[in-house]
Amino acid sequence: MRVAIDAHAIGTGAGGNETYVRELLLALDAHAPTLDVVALMHRGAHVAGVSRVKPYGLVNVPSFLRVPLQLPVAAVRARCDLLHAQYNAPPYCPRPYVASIHDIGWVHYPELFPPAMRGRLAALTPGTLRRAARVFTLTEAIRREIAETYGTSIEKIDVVAPGVDPRYFVRHVPEALEAVRAKYGLPEDYILYVGAVQPRKNLVRLAEAFARLNDRGLPHALVIAGKHTWLADDVLKPVEALQLGDRLRFTGYVDAGDLPALMAAASAFAYVSVYEGFGLPVLEAMACGTPVLASRAAAIQEVAGDAALCVDALSVDALEDGLYRILTNVALRESLKVAGPIRAAHFTREAMAKAAMKGYEKALPASTLRL
Repeated sequence: MRVAIDAHAIGTGAGGNETYVRELLLALDAHAPTLDVVALMHRGAHVAGVSRVKPYGLVNVPSFLRVPLQLPVAAVRARCDLLHAQYNAPPYCPRPYVASIHDIGWVHYPELFPPAMRGRLAALTPGTLRRAARVFTLTEAIRREIAETYGTSIEKIDVVAPGVDPRYFVRHVPEALEAVRAKYGLPEDYILYVGAVQPRKNLVRLAEAFARLNDRGLPHALVIAGKHTWLADDVLKPVEALQLGDRLRFTGYVDAGDLPALMAAASAFAYVSVYEGFGLPVLEAMACGTPVLASRAAAIQEVAGDAALCVDALSVDALEDGLYRILTNVALRESLKVAGPIRAAHFTREAMAKAAMKGYEKALPASTLRL
């Protein structure tokens, strides 16, 4: 079986979307020896660590051209049996396709998305779901949401959770931690967030809760590491109004190679999104042994289990209390440091590859393969 995977996010700094497709390619390359994989990427992009995945260069064009035109043409030219699309799939495709839909946040929180994006997703998702041979989600929570919201048969939806990059389980020597602090100009004690800077990530409430910690005698800085994406000004302006000075640091996009040490050096990791489809940074921080404060969003709780402190993300009081507890309660910190890597170790590339292969096989039974 040959599968063409829409990997246009590779090399774009697109956060979770890029990480997901990179992990998928690495997982299939290592753990699906019978599968022939073609990665549809922008020309010049590459994935380090793969040996069998075949690149197919795409011209960098807007999504309204890439999805309906580039993807089906590339799937045919690459002689693929199946197309694996991300979110939106072509309205006409000469090959059957699987669609990965990580979440449906625009349904539940439309105000947190730009109008054009919200409108496009609302218009195209029903057709994508209807025509797809299979649908991949990252969590059982989103699997149920899609079935309930769009009427898609739940039997048509597969959970294909990403694996955690093994680099996050490495225990760093003190010199490596000091080096990453020096590179980004960070103090010894800091709370870290990694991800996109956008309203859905709930960074304004997180900063408001953090601002109160100084009055409680805690010296930590808040470090926000990630690319500024849609509606970023709705985050930056109210956060800047808090006048936190050098206690607040925005690093911008951080090289993937620096993230394990950056997470391991943090006193705590905070990921308190209003809504998520998975929340991979939660697992990555847990793998590092860093205590994690997370929101009670259904998908995040499913992923974190009991290995993170989950609180009501809509309550600044709850966020403040959670931060204080995770920074000062020694017994809690130690239990999370132990539980985190154990929980994260359940999410492997091998498991991701097996789940994806099962979905591909359901989408394209052997009897329908082209000769």
